[in-house]
Amino acid sequence: MFKDQFLSYLHHELSLHRQYRTRRRSGQDASWGHWESSKITYTYSGSSKYYQKIWKSAVKKWNKTGAVKLKAVKSQKKADIVLQTSASLSTQKGLFTGYTNYSFYNHQDEDAEIVSANSTLNRDLLTSFSYTKKQRTNVATHELGHALGLSHSKSHHSVMYASNRYESISHQDKVALEKAYAD
Repeated sequence: MFKDQFLSYLHHELSLHRQYRTRRRSGQDASWGHWESSKITYTYSGSSKYYQKIWKSAVKKWNKTGAVKLKAVKSQKKADIVLQTSASLSTQKGLFTGYTNYSFYNHQDEDAEIVSANSTLNRDLLTSFSYTKKQRTNVATHELGHALGLSHSKSHHSVMYASNRYESISHQDKVALEKAYAD
């Protein structure tokens, strides 16, 4: 049997932020894992055409970096990443505008290998705080960044900053993703 251990990791913003701070202190980069290939499939599992466009815009932004190639598939069974919305996202730590959970293999001496991910946007919270379409796209881009293996950034100019709805993908985000998927 392989020494790899299968773990399921339920992500919410605060726990990943703590993981990021720990990794940064130990000199590790801004990614915690990656998919086996830079070619990753996704599907949108909702009925809202509005949010389907939001997710599609986020996918386009990550594809534009050139580090990954996200490709739409129709079936959830064929999708690596499932993108969705929910009326609310509530955890013991509070409400979140977005939420990502994943399953991955934890390899001993390298970053984790992601094997599935679900990213969700909180429709009600985004609406109640009057997020614009661009800001909702930034939140979707942030959550998709987690699904691709990126941790939080300390830079307020990064889409991966923990509580940022105003920024899109920065040069730092692109470099972190390229490094995560470098052969």
